[in-house]
Amino acid sequence: MKHLALRRATGEKTRVDIVVNTGVAFGPKADEFMSYLGVVSRERLSILINSWDEVSEVDWNMIWENVLVSFTF
Repeated sequence: MKHLALRRATGEKTRVDIVVNTGVAFGPKADEFMSYLGVVSRERLSILINSWDEVSEVDWNMIWENVLVSFTF
């Protein structure tokens, strides 16, 4: 994730392709994107949350804003 942090510091965004119907990431940067989501969600959310359906709107928006700083879709 160090290379992502370096790109983020320079303002460069990573392009990730998403399947519109399912929301699944694909392409060369899909693994990086999914790893980043894991890191951000572990930092921001309680381990007691079992699914994304249980995430509050405030937390969801905070994570989404964080993702948009680093990625384009």
